[in-house]
Amino acid sequence: MKGFLDALHNTTKAIEGLPETLAPFGLQCVRNNMKNGTFKPNAPLTKNTKNAGANPLFDTGETYASLTYKAGKEEYRIGTNKAHAPLINNGGVIKAKKAKQLAIPVNKQVKKRSEVYGVRKTLEGLERQGWKIFYRPHSIMGRAPLGGKAFGQKVKTKANRNNKGAEKGVFYVLYIRTPQIKVSSREFMYLSPEQQQAQQEMALEQLKAAIQ
Repeated sequence: MKGFLDALHNTTKAIEGLPETLAPFGLQCVRNNMKNGTFKPNAPLTKNTKNAGANPLFDTGETYASLTYKAGKEEYRIGTNKAHAPLINNGGVIKAKKAKQLAIPVNKQVKKRSEVYGVRKTLEGLERQGWKIFYRPHSIMGRAPLGGKAFGQKVKTKANRNNKGAEKGVFYVLYIRTPQIKVSSREFMYLSPEQQQAQQEMALEQLKAAIQ
């Protein structure tokens, strides 16, 4: 009788400990999904603003590093504190809120400054440096002061160069303007059937060990 009660106690204890035991495995599965998944490639503009044209779901690696788990008495949960995680996992549409159109940085250089100062202050800062800003239907462009430092994507035309006679600098595209952006679904927050099977086998091993 004592042996039965001991086995029952150990089994109960093992069951209660399963969420904490299995959670690290579940977390690694989600990380593997994110890192090794077959996703739709980034659009050219997106590649221009990412580190070395980073792969889908990766840029600084902050989202990947933020993935964590929380184990309870009967379950565990995998999650992240990054607000954009549901959007990149499920897909969706980003629309302009205050302005009529979104202003998307044309490259990493513009993106970096915009993340620090915002679009408006970035443009105001350029104007203080002598830039002329032009708002087009689908872009925001700027003409640098004569001999000014390159910023943005240079407009590729033969005439686009410093002109001392006219005291004009070079034209650059700074932002692409669009009413909305469609974000493709790149699902990683799940366990595949194979991963679920492996997790089930881990749980069974834990229970077997408890009653031996």
